[in-house]
Amino acid sequence: MSSNTSTAEPLSAGLNLQLSTMMFLQYAIWGAWLTILYPFLMGYREMPLSDVGWIFSIGAVGAIVAPFLAGQIADRYFNTEKYLGISHILGAILIWQLASISTFWGFFWFSLAYSIIYSPTISLTNSLSFHHLPDRDRDFGKVRVWGTIGWIVAGIVMGHWLLASWTPNEKEPAKGVTLEQIYNDAGTDQVAAAIAKNPKQLDGVLTVKLIQKAKEKTVTAILEDANKEVPQKTATDENGVALVDDKGEEKTIIDYPAAKTAALTILDSNETELANAEMKTLAKDIQTGSQNKGRADAFRLSSLLGIIMGIFCFMLPKTPPARNEQKSATVAALSEVKRQPLITLFLLAVPISCIHQFYFVFASDFLTQFQAGAAGFVEKVNSIFGVGGGGLMTIGQMCEIAVLAAMPFVAKRLSRKTLLATGIIAYGLRMFLFAYVNSFPETMHLAIVIIGSAMHGFCFGCFIFIAYMVVDEETTDDIRASAQSLFNVVIIGVGIIVGSKISTGIGELALEDGVMNYPKLFSYPMWAAVVCLILLLAFYPNRSLSIENTDSGESNNPEPSDKGESRSVTEDDPEPDNSEEKTTPEK
Repeated sequence: MSSNTSTAEPLSAGLNLQLSTMMFLQYAIWGAWLTILYPFLMGYREMPLSDVGWIFSIGAVGAIVAPFLAGQIADRYFNTEKYLGISHILGAILIWQLASISTFWGFFWFSLAYSIIYSPTISLTNSLSFHHLPDRDRDFGKVRVWGTIGWIVAGIVMGHWLLASWTPNEKEPAKGVTLEQIYNDAGTDQVAAAIAKNPKQLDGVLTVKLIQKAKEKTVTAILEDANKEVPQKTATDENGVALVDDKGEEKTIIDYPAAKTAALTILDSNETELANAEMKTLAKDIQTGSQNKGRADAFRLSSLLGIIMGIFCFMLPKTPPARNEQKSATVAALSEVKRQPLITLFLLAVPISCIHQFYFVFASDFLTQFQAGAAGFVEKVNSIFGVGGGGLMTIGQMCEIAVLAAMPFVAKRLSRKTLLATGIIAYGLRMFLFAYVNSFPETMHLAIVIIGSAMHGFCFGCFIFIAYMVVDEETTDDIRASAQSLFNVVIIGVGIIVGSKISTGIGELALEDGVMNYPKLFSYPMWAAVVCLILLLAFYPNRSLSIENTDSGESNNPEPSDKGESRSVTEDDPEPDNSEEKTTPEK
């Protein structure tokens, strides 16, 4: 039922406020911590990338078990609002612990428990909304958009918190201890003095090793920009014994004295210029390290929001269990998936989800380097979004709102295939901009990565959202909810598990002396997007197979389908049993 022909009563202001607040808190809880997870684990906890990959993967397990918990338990035995309240309070207790857990296995098991508790609440907030909205088609969009706004607000709040509380002064990291003093200290006296005067920001961050790494990164960049080879030497332990890798080959590290000499040759022996460049890198690394430490507060923010959400849920309208004992339509949904265009869509969902993970795993850390050492345009951007990358990533959600707002008009004029292709192109373009940002003038770097972040709106709106619409349009009423749940499991369950391992595995290949080679890293998903685009163009039909004519093999339903035009773009398909409502993931 479209909004133009609806005869349902208007959505009351009180119910609108209740449901919108619920959505705001639901996604603010998630958005507060998800984007900062990688730099916190690897940058501050110093976990290896392989461990980080496992933690991202285990977080998707909840998406796989969510249909069972939400559909088979929550909707049949508990009032939805009570289940939500209890889940969010328990989740808040768990995620608070993640701020202080330093071991891999501790973080792993708490993440798994939190995922299993939190994930079902996503679909349950949808089903509760559907239960009480007078007209789902007309009203759900205006309620659900507050979830995206909640994600944006949480990201920006966290960014400003990092800027205000976890960003040392670049010229004087500690009161009375300048950056130049720290840089020139051959031993540990100035490092210790700085930590003693600013323990909150510098303890566990500022080390002699950090200073040396900053120097090595600087001379490496100078040599690589000049297309010169970076001198290497064999890595040894404290006894002078050569270290070997997993293949039994000797490990090599940068030979800093030789590299410094080579860099000075390029700089015409200007030692002052080299020292200034190294201090600039050191200032950025100190700020980034402190911000990584401060990201622990994101879990605390999420926990506080979870407590508020848990209490608030008990004030939501009463939503009794459906107690619907219908047999699952999953088997029938699997049968439907075997035909076009669903088979192509489902097969592309996993690699697209993998590409998606490169962004959500690495983007926060990647963007942070463009926000450090703020001056001019960068300083203005930081004053709006804060620092740490997470706030800057919310530009993608802002663009998402704009894209979805335009979708009712665009979807009537462009085929589903064209829109899906547009989404894949956006995935590839984002990775291209991130991979080759250094090819642009330095003054344009932040603007380029902002454009790349904005591509998220097209990635989500034109591929992920349209994909859910296609599943909705290409399945019959009796299996539609099961098909949506199945696609949900594929794209935010299996896809994220596989994508997390692949992205962090490639990340290990792109690590060079402990420093991420982002051009190398992002080139992999860029080319993967090109391959996905070719596969879509080759195998996705130009016309959808009409459901009514599937048995006869006829295909007379051109895209965009009439059915697709009549649906609100923010609609979740109404079903008698709200246990299997579809859930489009925020990310």
